[in-house]
Amino acid sequence: MKKHKLKILILLLLCTSTLSAQTPEYEVKAVFLERFTRFIEWPADSSISDTSTPFIIGVMGDNPFDHSLEELYKNYKIMNKNVRIKYFSTPKQITECNLLYISESEKDKLNSILEKINNKPILAVSDSDGFAEEGIHINLYVKNNKVRYEINESTLTKSGFTAWAQLLSSAKIVNPVEKK
Repeated sequence: MKKHKLKILILLLLCTSTLSAQTPEYEVKAVFLERFTRFIEWPADSSISDTSTPFIIGVMGDNPFDHSLEELYKNYKIMNKNVRIKYFSTPKQITECNLLYISESEKDKLNSILEKINNKPILAVSDSDGFAEEGIHINLYVKNNKVRYEINESTLTKSGFTAWAQLLSSAKIVNPVEKK
């Protein structure tokens, strides 16, 4: 029961992440990356449960996080795995990672990036206008000085991920999955 209450509290924090002068936008967004992993199940055939390998966060293109990712995750685990940050400048460089943040600088390469990670258990996250409609799984945005997110439910499902109802209920849904 305590675990359930903790998850609800984390979800509430996710929904009310107000930006302030003390907390830069990309520090808040860096925290969101980890928070998403708490409410998403990776495909069964992925190696996500292998705790001997690190949880790899990839950043494709310009790095808006500065050093926030390294600072935040240097002594932190995601899904009981040590965290490693990798940076990519071309779609050909994308290697195995668990979560890939795609920068707005990659707008012209977005289709080739999505093709490269298609059918792989890589959660695609961005914060660029229109990227969710193009196939990004989760897209962050700021509204009323709060960080919010939208989920392309159809693409997420086709990629083999399962989002918990709590995560979906707080999201703006793009391309919803038809309920049977």
